[in-house]
Amino acid sequence: MERVTATLREDDIRELQARVRLGEADSRSEAVRVLFDERDELDDQLDDLRTRYEARGDRVADLKERLAARDRRVDDLEEQLRERSRVEDKIDDLPDQLRAGMASYEARRRRLLDEASLVERLKWRVTGVPVDRVDELE
Repeated sequence: MERVTATLREDDIRELQARVRLGEADSRSEAVRVLFDERDELDDQLDDLRTRYEARGDRVADLKERLAARDRRVDDLEEQLRERSRVEDKIDDLPDQLRAGMASYEARRRRLLDEASLVERLKWRVTGVPVDRVDELE
């Protein structure tokens, strides 16, 4: 080993002497070497923690993307459900509309027959009352 001289603060010297007293090192020089080794271990632990943190960050980003995709899917399904409800409402209204259309057809036919001349009524017995062409007749 190469010999190095260093100037330390009094607090640092007291820390080195305490380590020697506690038996963690045989001398102050060895206590400095132990501190360097501990620092290397802490750097390794820090690198490991950073790697794990980045992996968690990737996992969080992946989960956020999956959550956003799921939210989009929920929105799509809700829109489909609203559309289905609108279609079902239209289907439910169809019988009423058909009944109204039939009543309207009957009313138009009755009105045409009431307003028609005798010749037109006779002609319509053969050809049928032109209810669908009401606009053309008016």
